[in-house]
Amino acid sequence: MAESKETPETADAPEAAKKVRLSLSKNKRVTIAVIVVAAVAVLGVAGYTWSTTPGFCSSLCHSPMANYVAGYDSDDPGLGITVHKAAGMNCLSCHDRSTVRQLGEFAHWATDSYQVDEEGFLVKDESMLTKEFCTREGCHTWDAVVDSTWGFAGNDEKYNPHASHQDGSITCNDCHKIHTTNELYCAKCHDMELPEGWVATSE
Repeated sequence: MAESKETPETADAPEAAKKVRLSLSKNKRVTIAVIVVAAVAVLGVAGYTWSTTPGFCSSLCHSPMANYVAGYDSDDPGLGITVHKAAGMNCLSCHDRSTVRQLGEFAHWATDSYQVDEEGFLVKDESMLTKEFCTREGCHTWDAVVDSTWGFAGNDEKYNPHASHQDGSITCNDCHKIHTTNELYCAKCHDMELPEGWVATSE
């Protein structure tokens, strides 16, 4: 029986195979790491994108927001929010999402300490819907608003709620309710045509 003779090449074969296995194992680890990082990145982007939508605002931790999201999706012409939606805006276009605010909102939700009115809407934030708030950079331009509302809704050209005789005592929120039905404050005294979906202020 012939003895098998080990050549230098065959002697190195197990070592070479071991190196190949280690190389494959290292490549496999790198591939898995890349896949995990990519998956986390995709989930992070998807999660962030979802967090900017109205649907996020009515999810479990934002339960008092259901009325707001329903209005956003309603296409009701009497709600200011539907006009903003048609312009491509969402909740975060107007509402601050700073970490401090979000933590505060979570604390109110967790302790059930947020205040709602009889219709289930949160008690209004008085800093919203002021002239200063609505004419922030990137939002409404006051002069353009005034120029575009002479004879609004088919009324006589002399009428303009944004250039009224009230000398600035009327704020945006007196008419524009955004999440509830808009009210025409001028109709308290004047017999006027109402914009579609609006009601006359009764008080």
